[in-house]
Amino acid sequence: MSPSRSSLGRRVLRWLALTAALCAAAPVWAAEPAPEAAAPPPAAVTPGDIERDPWQAPIHDPSATAMRAFHRALAQAEAGKAQLRVAFWGASHTAADFWTGHIRRQLQARTADAGHGYILPVRWHLGLRHQDVNVRASRDWTVHRHRQLDPVPVGDFGYGGVAFSSNDPSSFVSISTCTENVCGRKADRFELWVRRGPKAGSLRVVIDGKARVVRTQAAEEAVGFEAIALPDGAHEIEFRPVGDGEVYLYGVVFERSGPGTVVDAMGIPGMRGAIWLNWRLDRFREMVRRRAPHLVVLAYGTNAVGDDAPAIEAQREAWREVLLRARAVAPGASCLVIGPTDRPNKPDAGGVRAPRPRQNAVVQMQREVAAEFGCGHWDAVAAMGGQGSMARWVQAGLARGDWVHLSEAGYTLLAERLLDAMLRGYRPPAAPPAR
Repeated sequence: MSPSRSSLGRRVLRWLALTAALCAAAPVWAAEPAPEAAAPPPAAVTPGDIERDPWQAPIHDPSATAMRAFHRALAQAEAGKAQLRVAFWGASHTAADFWTGHIRRQLQARTADAGHGYILPVRWHLGLRHQDVNVRASRDWTVHRHRQLDPVPVGDFGYGGVAFSSNDPSSFVSISTCTENVCGRKADRFELWVRRGPKAGSLRVVIDGKARVVRTQAAEEAVGFEAIALPDGAHEIEFRPVGDGEVYLYGVVFERSGPGTVVDAMGIPGMRGAIWLNWRLDRFREMVRRRAPHLVVLAYGTNAVGDDAPAIEAQREAWREVLLRARAVAPGASCLVIGPTDRPNKPDAGGVRAPRPRQNAVVQMQREVAAEFGCGHWDAVAAMGGQGSMARWVQAGLARGDWVHLSEAGYTLLAERLLDAMLRGYRPPAAPPAR
């Protein structure tokens, strides 16, 4: 059954307490410092006030079918018969893996822990984190991704929109399971996603102290999936280039093969949904189909709210192209578009933050385009309490002083409200009859 709204506050507080005790070591890197911003007014609002605020944010789904594949896969996972696989793409909200991490944990609590999933292994941006898996990497990898001023509009950036390369044996990535966390304690499958080619180099991979060499050379350029089976349990893996040619790394997979839930979270801070149109389609399609998600989530819009251009109609056409791709690369999956969070203007001379004129237009445009493609749409502004709600979230400590990003507690609360919407209409599998 979907969690009742009256129990959301208690669930959030219980989960935060549990996370503090058991998941303190989940993010390996320190939290990103908040950008300097005008100080918020004195706090007169508490997190409990926000939890009790009235809010209405069901998934807008005129087709009544947008979440069907997700619900079916969840029922199979809850029955212990299969995996539920969810893929999130987005901007900085997603890159932090706070709300996606909470959804991962909650769905794994309903089913089983099938592992973390896909990982961008190099922390190329301060806002990038992974929950419930330990990840370290040297900073000397070359980063490949689309930038607004790139002379080449389409690139080979892989499943997460970011790739990394190096020919230096001092470059390294280290990944390990957690020891004290609620989730992430075991894995039985590790995959290196690389680009093969005539001049590609090799990787020295050390798994639990045992070394092997993985070669990525090939006669023709192609995507390579180097899968390594492991005993189900705790593991520590490090890999680095041998130095015999450039290694081009898309990412890695670290998970389990049994029933349960996997949530892939791929976020690029500062991006809009149109970023999808800058990724090489054939490579992207091949990778999405290998991950075979039952639910594709596109969480963009907060950055677009602050844009002066392009016009909303141009954004509408770009979103149509994006959702056309989403349907093409994952034709049987549920599809969900998540709109922007509340983002008011910077303060005027009197300290007043007026609503941004584009916010409602972006939300409405996304909702309409999502409906055209049979996708659901979730209004995050409404879930926060409506336009202007960011002020109360900042005062309550649920959002940061930049009035754009949320605190970890804020992302947890928003994730609870999103999960409530995702589970509406879901019917769990019937319990087996008592013998």
